[in-house]
Amino acid sequence: MKKNIKKEKLGFHIVLLGQIAAGKDTQALFLLEKYNFIPVESGKYWRKKEKEKSAEGDLARRTVSLGKPAPVALMKKFLISQIENCPKGKNLLFVGNPRLKPEGQLLKKLLTERKENFFVLYITLPEKEIYKRSFGRSRGSDDSRAFIYNRIKWHKDQVSRTIEYFESLGKVKRIKGNQKILEVASDIEGVIQSFKIK
Repeated sequence: MKKNIKKEKLGFHIVLLGQIAAGKDTQALFLLEKYNFIPVESGKYWRKKEKEKSAEGDLARRTVSLGKPAPVALMKKFLISQIENCPKGKNLLFVGNPRLKPEGQLLKKLLTERKENFFVLYITLPEKEIYKRSFGRSRGSDDSRAFIYNRIKWHKDQVSRTIEYFESLGKVKRIKGNQKILEVASDIEGVIQSFKIK
């Protein structure tokens, strides 16, 4: 029987972003095992929304079928609910969100109003490795290749603006994702420890 290990509380929130296929979900699991975070996982939220028989469910299905990201209005609503419902003294781990600049600005505004700190971990990959990993996950059909190309282009055009915004606030720490999983985790741990002693 596994003993309950007391998880460390950090006193700040973390936004875990990364380029496509950079291993965000894997690294999130490591963080959730060690630290006392409440995960904010937009992917699970949207998959649940897609199954709903509602106006928001219809909107989620339409956007996903076109390979587009979740509508900003719905994403903002999701972020507001997650942050406002977070008990004082608890910390959030935002996994793969917010991805668009208006969403990032909202997150900054909400956390500032609560007088709570955060920083952003951004896992990077060389472009060649992004394509290699992405195609490795797909079935190799023309449709999946077109979807991957569009997704990578969208990320370059849109998510890069969000990262630039967070960098203007001095909030971003870049992590090289093109190494072994445990090496990435070690680099992330080093950044967290450095942020703790500031």
